[in-house]
Amino acid sequence: MVKHTSQMLVTMAWLVLASNAQAEFSHAGSLKNLGAGSRSLVDDNHYFLNVTRLRIEPRYRYQDWVVNVAYDLEMLTGSFLDSPEFALLREAPDPRYWDVQGKVYESGDVLVRHQLYRGTIQWRSPVGDFRFGRQQVNWSTALIWNPMDVLNSVSPLQLEPDERIGVDALLWDSAWGATGRISVVHAPQHSASDASTAARAKRFVAGVDAGVMIGEFADAARAGVSGSGSVVGTGWRTEIVWSEPKAGESYWQGVVDLNWSFRNGLNLGLEYFYNGQPLPPGNPDLLRLVSPRPIYTGQHYTGLLIWQEINPFWLYQVVAIRNTDDASWVLYPRSTWTLPFRREVYLTAGAQLFGGDEESEYGRSEPVGLMEVQWFF
Repeated sequence: MVKHTSQMLVTMAWLVLASNAQAEFSHAGSLKNLGAGSRSLVDDNHYFLNVTRLRIEPRYRYQDWVVNVAYDLEMLTGSFLDSPEFALLREAPDPRYWDVQGKVYESGDVLVRHQLYRGTIQWRSPVGDFRFGRQQVNWSTALIWNPMDVLNSVSPLQLEPDERIGVDALLWDSAWGATGRISVVHAPQHSASDASTAARAKRFVAGVDAGVMIGEFADAARAGVSGSGSVVGTGWRTEIVWSEPKAGESYWQGVVDLNWSFRNGLNLGLEYFYNGQPLPPGNPDLLRLVSPRPIYTGQHYTGLLIWQEINPFWLYQVVAIRNTDDASWVLYPRSTWTLPFRREVYLTAGAQLFGGDEESEYGRSEPVGLMEVQWFF
């Protein structure tokens, strides 16, 4: 892994050093402090986690070449580092190909680590854009559940919804007429059988933004279709994906979404999610910690998403999810305020609340509270 990492970093450095006066360089960054508290499902002890993350984002452009980097330095503190949940996280394999992440320092109650969150080289060629490196490949259209988003999947319960682990891949993307695009991606792995290769075509046809995806992914062959549009003031989105795992029977996943935007700034989305591969009975909360993809114990789910910008300084969002098979539910409200400083500083407070009987999917989960401050520079 070190060899592959060195080759990627040397390539990026060569591109920067080969510049002349026509080159453009810019940079940005952020500093985030996230605090979250809950109670362990294993030993029933309360825990607290504080994450302080410095992200540096340089950007370099030279003619048809663009280099984008987002590098993180994180410090984790709190009693969560002694919890059974964190012990499971430490043992989980990293799905990324390049080893550009790791531990910098660790003591009993402090962990400092780093990672290349994003790092790509992009060439804008006559036949399309080639992007190589650690990136986000997001082919989803829906709001809460995204079965089409295979390479950068994210759980609806993720505390930081905008954070995605990224995939090390080569992506080719090209325009298809005036309203369409075609993309092909290859994500290598150290075992060829775990690599992923997929393609997606997307085009706006007769008022519908339609897409089709097919690929051989690490764990399954998949094919899917997506669409979005609007009818009489009601927006709609849908994704349907068929999967044939390397081990096990084939199954379907699909989501249908209806959404509305009102004049007062209120936005409302309703979703139904069908999961054709429910998880066997057990403890899904612990499995979610180590699974590279979202997992569910039920087949039928409904979701509600509400968000509104009350004023230029206050935005709130509420996500509600119900497993209709066992009647368990999740409520995840978040509010974000823009603080009155010259720089962009945001304060976010939120909580995850769970309900249902103790044998249900969400009924056994403990509530989570979070507070977040982020400064962009």
